[in-house]
Amino acid sequence: MTRHRLRTVTLAGGLALPYIALKSYWAAGGRGGLADGFEVADEFRRNNAPAALIWLEHHGVDFTAVLALTGLALAAVLAHRPPRLRPVRRLLLAVAWAGTLLVPYGLLTALLGALGRDDGGHPLTGWVVPAGAAAFVGIGTALAASAWPRRHRPTAATAR
Repeated sequence: MTRHRLRTVTLAGGLALPYIALKSYWAAGGRGGLADGFEVADEFRRNNAPAALIWLEHHGVDFTAVLALTGLALAAVLAHRPPRLRPVRRLLLAVAWAGTLLVPYGLLTALLGALGRDDGGHPLTGWVVPAGAAAFVGIGTALAASAWPRRHRPTAATAR
């Protein structure tokens, strides 16, 4: 059972890799996929993001890429060998189940991306939205697969 769970987490998590690479590329100053004149850090500033996030972006670290990697690491830990200490396991499972909300968010992102925008003011090129939507669905699916309750087979010791 664990092997299947790990395989699902790996395949679903793989959907996030293009997103993580793209966001890291942008944080390092890359321009691919962005409209001319669009700056990610400036967009953070316009949206009143915390100064720490703007600073990170200016120094080559995208916090959403870090969060995506953290979600994938959590899914891998829970799928492989969940912590035995019950409070820690419950906390990690609660975080993982909350992260499954990325699945509907990714599907909604894909739907809205497919519908497009008529005002021409979108700062991203056409292939970026599908990469983001796939990442959200992938990370959410990996977290769901890792947090799904395990079936315990009765053993001689527990059958008594």
